[in-house]
Amino acid sequence: MALQVGLIAGLLFATGWTAAAETLNPQDGALLAPAAATALLHQCSRVSPKDFQGSWTPAAQQIRDLESALPAALQAELKNYPRIKLDSAMTVRQYAGLVLAGHKIIYVNALPRSHAINPNLPPMFLPDWRYKADMVCDGGPGFFGVEYDPATKRFAHFAFNGPFR
Repeated sequence: MALQVGLIAGLLFATGWTAAAETLNPQDGALLAPAAATALLHQCSRVSPKDFQGSWTPAAQQIRDLESALPAALQAELKNYPRIKLDSAMTVRQYAGLVLAGHKIIYVNALPRSHAINPNLPPMFLPDWRYKADMVCDGGPGFFGVEYDPATKRFAHFAFNGPFR
């Protein structure tokens, strides 16, 4: 029941995008409950997952597998966008188990740490990113999403938000 109300803490993002062998910081991410996860399907500044049929809760090992491969996958994708520079130490992630066209994927919703965790702002002004899907229109490429297939352990459909305005 607590999982459906909250998230699985202790599962999430990287302390650096530059090396695949880096250890990921469990404080930098959250596995969203299925009810919250579906809100990630409504992005306003990037393509979001299609053919949604339901949600599911990924196992801890599936999240660990994703995390171990994400830094290298992101770096490989960023070679296609030489102007985009991302620092994972400045990014946090939300994970959501989605069923798309009959296939289970884990959707990664990444956002800048300064958007989610800012010591200069009172907590009431910060998004509740550990429990609620966070979406920003535009905001720049520090906000991005990607689909991970736990069966094949591959990433697909990286999508970055639009520019700052």
